[in-house]
Amino acid sequence: MVSIEIATLLVLMLSSVEGTEVINAVEVNTPSGWVRGYEENYENKQLYRFVKIPFAQPPIGKLRFQKPQPIGEWEGVQGISDVNSPSCPQFDFPIPGFDNLEKDENCLFLNIYVPGKISKERNLSVMVWIHGGGFVFGGASQYKPQKLVVGGDVIVVTINYRLALLGFFTLDDPLLSGNFGLLDQIEALRWVQKNIEAFGGNPNSVTIFGESAGGMSVSLQTLIPSNKGLFQRAISQSGVTSIHIISKKEMEKKTAALLLEKTNCNDKGDVSETLKCLQEIPVENITYAFSMMDFRAALNTSYESGGFIPNVDGELIKENIGYPKSFDDDIYSFFRSIDFMSGTLDGEGSMVYMGITPQMQEHYEFNITEKVPRAVLCEMYAPVFVETAFGNAPELTQEICDFYTDKESIDAQSNKVCEFTGDSVFIVPSNKMLSIHAKNNQEAKTFQYLITKKSPVPFGGDPPAWFKGVGHGDDVYLVFNLKELLPNGSELDDENSLSVDVIKYWTNFAKFGNPNGDKVPQWPSYDDNNKRYVILDTPITTGENLKSEATALINKIIEKGRQQLIHDEL
Repeated sequence: MVSIEIATLLVLMLSSVEGTEVINAVEVNTPSGWVRGYEENYENKQLYRFVKIPFAQPPIGKLRFQKPQPIGEWEGVQGISDVNSPSCPQFDFPIPGFDNLEKDENCLFLNIYVPGKISKERNLSVMVWIHGGGFVFGGASQYKPQKLVVGGDVIVVTINYRLALLGFFTLDDPLLSGNFGLLDQIEALRWVQKNIEAFGGNPNSVTIFGESAGGMSVSLQTLIPSNKGLFQRAISQSGVTSIHIISKKEMEKKTAALLLEKTNCNDKGDVSETLKCLQEIPVENITYAFSMMDFRAALNTSYESGGFIPNVDGELIKENIGYPKSFDDDIYSFFRSIDFMSGTLDGEGSMVYMGITPQMQEHYEFNITEKVPRAVLCEMYAPVFVETAFGNAPELTQEICDFYTDKESIDAQSNKVCEFTGDSVFIVPSNKMLSIHAKNNQEAKTFQYLITKKSPVPFGGDPPAWFKGVGHGDDVYLVFNLKELLPNGSELDDENSLSVDVIKYWTNFAKFGNPNGDKVPQWPSYDDNNKRYVILDTPITTGENLKSEATALINKIIEKGRQQLIHDEL
């Protein structure tokens, strides 16, 4: 092998259906070892992809249910010619694009995409994508960032992390403490810090970004002070930390009891023997033991299950971040030191019609294609939220029911049911995090957005005719190439004007901490008084104080829960 400091270009002859094509390959000498990438052309622009690069030791055998171990230095050359690498083990989901993933327990890989030539002197800003999927499904290779890479002249890294039980199961013991998926994300960021300079990246200009559970992961990572230096900016798309994503101890115990019973590891006496049992069984026995849906009663809208989502482990997450005791402590000090962007879509509540079960429709005598009755909100969604946030409080449930009532039409009321879920799970938590970040903050910049332009290919398929707004997940096509992921994805136009502007905004933010620049409309910064935000549509406009009344109501209930928690711990 020719030893050149940065890379050596090779020419490989690969057989294809059309005949023989010539593909340039590049080998990069990193501190971890040699990595091979392959040239691509996107819209007549050159980039290189590096696929299936290990960032940690395989989490198998004795490393299952353990913190990720650094990969160290390898021999030989890492990187494959394929455009996809395996995703982490996960339960099969009947969602187009997620139903045929290659899965392997040896999954702690990342993919790197570099625009133009490979040169250490380029000092490009780096964007690290954390995929969504409810912490239970998805993978790095589903998200192809070519248009983001060449459109914004940035390096993009997409990462895997352990999911579901393998990523978040806990026995509430230091030997099996959970949060392995979050720790995987951190280990990937450490690898980027150590190695990205060899690809021409700037380790001091790293932005983490993600959508849904990926956005929630981004938000959680900004609240871990030991992450200081791993990234300088963060973008949370349709998801931040909230009361919904930290598991409760009683649910963790219920999950543990069920898994140990299903795997015959429930009679081992102590945690060390139990852990050994779980490490020695086939991975499928864990992946397919059950899913978080098994904890959902037919007429209950709550999906919460300890062991499938992050938990308070006393080390990585020291307290329930959904109920912070103080907004002035160390975790928020680190968060307020980085530049932060957060935003949502105006129809985040599409999760409602996607999650309505046949049993619900039969019980309340409705058809989801025609409507969602008010009773679903007042008897199901509102009580579950109040119970999660505070406890049994019928008067608070009634406040929600009254606020989200619309007597104009059944279509309007159906959308109000969806609106409550969108507000309580996505929009209001985002508003709260933005306000915490911006208040009297002279150190870092804050920006908010709202997307109101509908996707030509809605996530999850076409919504019911009565549904209004842009559904959850319908922002991803603006940044990534989803033609292979979504049904009818060929209808997507990668060069639509909003996508071009969003890519400029996102990459400007990654480079400068400010989305503004040439050839894009002005985006006002967010402050805790005016709460200004940009409305991403055609044309792009601005607004102030998004969902102020809903924010006041929902925050009042969450604050009651926070005060109750503080009181109980005194």
